[in-house]
Amino acid sequence: MRRTTTRNLLLPALLAVAIAPMSLSAIAAPEGDSWQEQRQERFEERRQAIFERAGLDDETRSELEELHSEHMQALRELHEQHRDRMDEILDEEQREALREAKREMRQEYRAERGKERHQSLQQRLTALVDSWDLSDEEREELTELRESLYADMQELRGQSFDSREERREAWQGLRDEHKEALGELLSDEQIAEMQGVMRSGKGMGYGKRGGERRNN
Repeated sequence: MRRTTTRNLLLPALLAVAIAPMSLSAIAAPEGDSWQEQRQERFEERRQAIFERAGLDDETRSELEELHSEHMQALRELHEQHRDRMDEILDEEQREALREAKREMRQEYRAERGKERHQSLQQRLTALVDSWDLSDEEREELTELRESLYADMQELRGQSFDSREERREAWQGLRDEHKEALGELLSDEQIAEMQGVMRSGKGMGYGKRGGERRNN
């Protein structure tokens, strides 16, 4: 009974521990126009890399760029025509009702998908934890690590920063501290396995013990 109780307490803790690095990265990531600019830069870099690999000369690239611009302009004009026709068909009340219905359906879909992903992830983490055969004490330490992390995250959210860079550095510092604390409890192999579960929805494919724990 004791093992079952601590096992159930550990699952949300391990889930939080596994998700935390990605969550902290998302919080510290650039927002607004900066994010849009970076996405456009990455898109352009990939396109130029494709041109380079295909061996296209400058003249051909220029023609493709012109074609792409014409295509985007045609799409914008088509979008404007569609919007004008929608305005002719629907009055303001109907347009608002349609927008609200779309928002509700998107929220319901995202909530359902999020629930499915969460359940699937928790099942994979459960199998991983069981393969490690952690002691009750080690499971409780993971739970304490989760609670400490949540408290630190809440404190950081309440702070104000002079710049985006200062904010990013603060969250990066918390992420590094969290990673170091996790490394004192789990082996490098176990941490890598946990990160692998987070990245992939495929089968576990791990050994019986999932790596020896650290000897403190």
